[in-house]
Amino acid sequence: MTMTELSTPQPGIKRFIKIDWNIGALKTASPRYWSFVWMLIIMTTLGVLAWVVVLTTGGNAMGQRDNFTWGMWFADYMFYVGLAAGGLVVYASVHLFGAEQFRPLSRLAVLMAGLLTMVALLGDLTDLVRVWRIFWFVVTPNISAIFVYTGSAAGFYMVLCFVDLWILVTGVGGEKLAFRMTLIALPVAIYLHTTTAFVLALNKSRELWNSAVMVPIFLTSAVASGVALLLICAYILQHYHVLEFKKSMFRSLATLLATVIIMDLFLLVVEIATVYWPTAAKAGHTLRFSEFLTGPYAWQFLPVLTLGIIAFALLAGRKTRHIPAVQITASALYVIAIFFKRYTLMSMGFAIGPLGQTQNPYIPSLVEALIAIGLLSMGMLFFTIATKILPLRVPLEEHAAASERADAASEPTLEPGVAL
Repeated sequence: MTMTELSTPQPGIKRFIKIDWNIGALKTASPRYWSFVWMLIIMTTLGVLAWVVVLTTGGNAMGQRDNFTWGMWFADYMFYVGLAAGGLVVYASVHLFGAEQFRPLSRLAVLMAGLLTMVALLGDLTDLVRVWRIFWFVVTPNISAIFVYTGSAAGFYMVLCFVDLWILVTGVGGEKLAFRMTLIALPVAIYLHTTTAFVLALNKSRELWNSAVMVPIFLTSAVASGVALLLICAYILQHYHVLEFKKSMFRSLATLLATVIIMDLFLLVVEIATVYWPTAAKAGHTLRFSEFLTGPYAWQFLPVLTLGIIAFALLAGRKTRHIPAVQITASALYVIAIFFKRYTLMSMGFAIGPLGQTQNPYIPSLVEALIAIGLLSMGMLFFTIATKILPLRVPLEEHAAASERADAASEPTLEPGVAL
């Protein structure tokens, strides 16, 4: 018997890289759990097979074309990168702003951020068709191409999230190292989401993309959808007794979500008002935006407004905001709304070409849809297994100690000899 096995806290748990992996939990998992896992494996396999079709037949298997060069892969990239923001914001609020009510979510939030960024990057690789071309992308980067910056930022951010998760789980470096990692991770996250928005905003020949509001509206959408997804996952894991959270934590998350949603909707309404305001309207902008309000692309954009307003209305009332069913419904609606928003953003630059030619709406091919579903299933598969075997539950003593530190920091410091 090795020293590692002797130090293992209990049977079924294996220690590797200083993490206690609960392998025994997989052996005792219910049939329902394994049915879900096998379903995800099958859908992931279908996605891999669809990718093989692309590798063997080329880009003809995709629904993209010369005048619509970005497809579902880029919409998914923006969507997943944005979702990853929510986890980082919640995690950063614990260490930077003392929001101790979110500490039980910290490990889960960082895990989700890492996995979502991983799925986003894998989607990028599928669009390369010949995936080995990534070698030249790395060794001979075009520094004027914004994809170089957002792609490298996504890779660094993903690694940073997993390193951060290791630090949180193992406790290496304590609170001081976790704080320093937050100081690194938050600027990198902002840089990642900003450069992703710049992929659109810096295209001056695509009028609806070329807007300074693209960056802030991308950030607010990312934080809102990320917080919404985190809230949903927290409820699911609590339902299956994987993690336990206080009602006050969900109330704080719902309040944060409502605040960011109204900011996101405000920026969107401001952009629409600027496009159509009589003294500011430009023919190219109004013509293009009308395609998304009353034209063939309205099915993509109108749900953004409709679902977004409904989600905020559900969370706006103080009496209803703290009802679990209301929180989950509003969160689900806004995650769906942001997916449509990302799809709309991708389409806005291509609906009418630089020379004024109108394009038919882009429809993903079956191969693209299977790849997208496969990537989503892969991410869910890793998440499902990780929540089973990783120690994501924050120890009560750690949470209590952090709360005591926060209380001590808020108390007034008295000089010797001074009495209250």
